[in-house]
Amino acid sequence: MPQNRAPLREQLFRIVGLIVGSVVGIVAVVVVEIVLGLDTGIWLTTLIIGIVVAIGIGVAGAVVGGRLGQRLVGDRIEVAMREQGEKKWRHGRLTVSRGQMSFQRYAYQIRIPKGEPLDLRVTRLGADSGRRPPLRQIWSVNPQLHIVELETDQGPKELAALPSRLTELHVRLGQ
Repeated sequence: MPQNRAPLREQLFRIVGLIVGSVVGIVAVVVVEIVLGLDTGIWLTTLIIGIVVAIGIGVAGAVVGGRLGQRLVGDRIEVAMREQGEKKWRHGRLTVSRGQMSFQRYAYQIRIPKGEPLDLRVTRLGADSGRRPPLRQIWSVNPQLHIVELETDQGPKELAALPSRLTELHVRLGQ
């Protein structure tokens, strides 16, 4: 298990996304009912029940997803990494030991390992300055991630992770 669990505020982006997606789906169903001319009471009831269910799904998703996520990831740290100056992020997980890390890339941003792990010897991990990805990259990377510089034996890279994971990464690398 991870040494430090991610605070709930760091998972807020995922939870809100789950609730908003559910509410958008409910609203779409209600709009179809209105367009088809169904009774006002039916679509109003559907809307109220739908919103309550969406909030329930969001809360349940947060609880179950948090526990399942911890079990899937274990003591690995989920990150996005890219070559310095490159625009495309590669999502994956790190297995970290003192001075070294192994980056296992994910396929399509989901937790399915893709290819061989990239073994890196870390010479320096930059401090967390609070730098975040730009909003135009919101579809490919979580805007709550903080970006730090990473010096390795294979050249400079940029690493993006949740703040609590960056703290854990510094501790595990011994820096």
